[in-house]
Amino acid sequence: MHRFKPPSWLGDRLGLAALLLILSIGVIVLGQRGAFSGALLTPLIPLQTFATQIYNTVYNNLFAPSDLEELRARNDELERQVAQLTNENVQLREAEAQLRVVSALLNYARDNPEQSYLTADVVGRDESLFLRYVLLNKGTNDGVTRDMPVVTDQGLVGLVTEATANASKVLLITDASSAVNVRLQDSRAEGVVVGQESGELRLLFISVDVEMATGTRIVTSGLGGQFPQGIVVGTVASVRKRTFDVFQEADVQSAIDFNRLETVLIITNFEPPQLQPLLGTATPGP
Repeated sequence: MHRFKPPSWLGDRLGLAALLLILSIGVIVLGQRGAFSGALLTPLIPLQTFATQIYNTVYNNLFAPSDLEELRARNDELERQVAQLTNENVQLREAEAQLRVVSALLNYARDNPEQSYLTADVVGRDESLFLRYVLLNKGTNDGVTRDMPVVTDQGLVGLVTEATANASKVLLITDASSAVNVRLQDSRAEGVVVGQESGELRLLFISVDVEMATGTRIVTSGLGGQFPQGIVVGTVASVRKRTFDVFQEADVQSAIDFNRLETVLIITNFEPPQLQPLLGTATPGP
C-alpha cells in the first residue's frame, strides 16, 4: 500500500505562506505602534490587507459561534418573543379602544344622572342588506324589558322590542318602521324622524314657516312617551322645501355608525306614560 505523499512544492508554498503571514502580522503590529513612516508603510499596504483578511478568517473560525443548533434555537426563541410582543401589542390596542368607548359612555351617564343605565355589548346584527336591529348580551335576568330606550354617548340607538333571559333585540331608529317624535333644538319646532329602507333618516312634518338650516341639532321631544326628551337623534344634513307645500322635509345625519356599534347603554328606569286611556272619548255624564 502506497501512502499519499504531497509534492515538495506544496510544502514549500505552505511554508512560504506561513512565513508571509507571520511577517505581515509583525508589520501590522509594528505599523500600529508607529515603527514605520508613511513612506515605508505604503508598499506594504496590499500585503497588510491580505494578512488582515486571513487573520479575520482564522479568528472567526476559531472564536465565532460554531454551534448551528444553538444559533437556530436562539433564533426560534427570538421569533417567539417577537410573536408574543406583537400579540400583547394587539391586545393593548384593543383594550385601549374599549376603554375609550366605555369612558365616553360613563361620561354620558354622569352628565345625565336622571336616568339609570345598564351597559350591554352588541353580540349580533341583522344579516339582511340593510341593518335594522342589533342583539345585546343582556336580558330579563339583568332587568331588561320591552320598550326600554337604548343610547350611546353620541345619541339615540333604538328601542328594545324583545328580551330573553340573557339577550335582547333592539330595533334601530334607522328601521323603516321606526318613528321618533323630535324637536329642533334651536326653534323648538316639532316633527318626526322616520327610518328609511336605505337605512337613512328623514325628518317630516316641519312647517314651511320654520327656518331650518344644515347642522341644526335634533333631539327627542318626549311626545308620545316612547323616549325620554332631550336625547340627540342627529343633525339636519339637507333640506327640501317648496313654497306650495305645508311641510318641509330634511335628511338627518346621526353621529352613530350603526354598522360599528360595540357597546351601548340601556335606560332601565324609563317608564313610558300610559297615555292610551286618556286619549279615548270621554264618557258622557248622566
